[in-house]
Amino acid sequence: MSPLILYPALLSIFVYCLLHLRSLLDRRGKPLPPGPKPWPLVGNLPHLGPVPHHTMAALAKTYGPLMHLRLGFVDVVVAASASVASQFLKTHDSNFSSRPPNSGAKHIAYNYQDLVFAPYGPRWRLLRKISSVHLFSAKSLDDFRHIRQEEVSVLTGALTRAGPNTPVNLGQLLNVCTANALGRVMLGRRVFGDGSGDGDAKADEFKSMVVEVMVLAGVFNIGDFVPALEWLDLQGVAAKMKKLHKRFDAFLTNIVEEHKVNSSSSAVRSEKHTDLLSTLIALKEQPDVDGDGGGKLTDTEIKALLLVFYSFLGLMLFEVASA
Repeated sequence: MSPLILYPALLSIFVYCLLHLRSLLDRRGKPLPPGPKPWPLVGNLPHLGPVPHHTMAALAKTYGPLMHLRLGFVDVVVAASASVASQFLKTHDSNFSSRPPNSGAKHIAYNYQDLVFAPYGPRWRLLRKISSVHLFSAKSLDDFRHIRQEEVSVLTGALTRAGPNTPVNLGQLLNVCTANALGRVMLGRRVFGDGSGDGDAKADEFKSMVVEVMVLAGVFNIGDFVPALEWLDLQGVAAKMKKLHKRFDAFLTNIVEEHKVNSSSSAVRSEKHTDLLSTLIALKEQPDVDGDGGGKLTDTEIKALLLVFYSFLGLMLFEVASA
C-alpha cells in the first residue's frame, strides 16, 4: 500500500480510537435517556431510514417521549412530545439556546456570527434586538407599509394585464410579490424587476446563490457527525460551501459598500432610512448599539444578518423556480 494512503488511514483510525475513548469517558456518570443501541462508528444513523420523521415516531413508542440517539459521534436527545419539547424550548431555554457546530454555519454563516447560529450571549442578544426593533416591530411594519402596498399594486396590475381568459400562475405571482417586498425592505431593491419573475443581473445572481444555500443546507455532511473524517471532505460539501461563501461575501460586500457611498451624501443622510441595510450601516457608527455593553456592530455581522434574511427568500425562490 502506498504511504500516501497508508499514513492518512492509520491517522484516521488513531483519531477515531481517541474520540471513541473520550466519548466513553464523557458519558460516565452522565445518564442519558433510553434509545436504540448504536452501531460502531455510524451510531444510530442506519436506524433512521429513508423517512426519519416516521422512524422517530416509531422509536418514541418504544423508548418514550425523551430518547437518546447517537448520530456518528454526536449524541442527540430527541423530544418527541409537546410537553417534553416545552421543557427544552421554554423552561430550560437558556441551557439549550446555542446550536451545535456544523459545517454550514462555519463555512457559510461567517463562522457562527449570524443570528441563527451565533452562541447565546451579548452579541446574539444584540442581533436579536436589532431584528426585533428595526424589522419586526409594529412601527417598522407601519414604516414599510407603502412597500407592501406598491408590490400588491404591481401584482394586481400583472393580473389585469393577463386578460379575462388567460390562465395565470397565481402561486408564482404571489411569491414574486412577497420576495420583492422583502427585498425592498431589507436591501432597498427588488428581487424580480417587473414583478413577473425577471430581474436585473445582480438579482439573478442573488437568486442563484440563495437557491444554492438552500440546497447545501439540506445536504447530509458526514464530517458533521464523524469529526475524524471532516478534514477529508469525502462528499466535497465543505469545498462547495467555501466557494459559495466567497461568492456571497463578494456580493454582500459590494451591496454594503454601495449603501455606504449613498448614505454618505447629505441628501440621503437627511432622509429617513428606507431599508434595513441603511439602518444597520447607521447603527454601525454607534459605539454601543444597544446601550448594554454589546459594543459596535461590525461589517461581518451586518453581512451575516443579511444572509439570514436572504435565506427567508429561499423557499419562495424555490417555488418560483419550480413553477
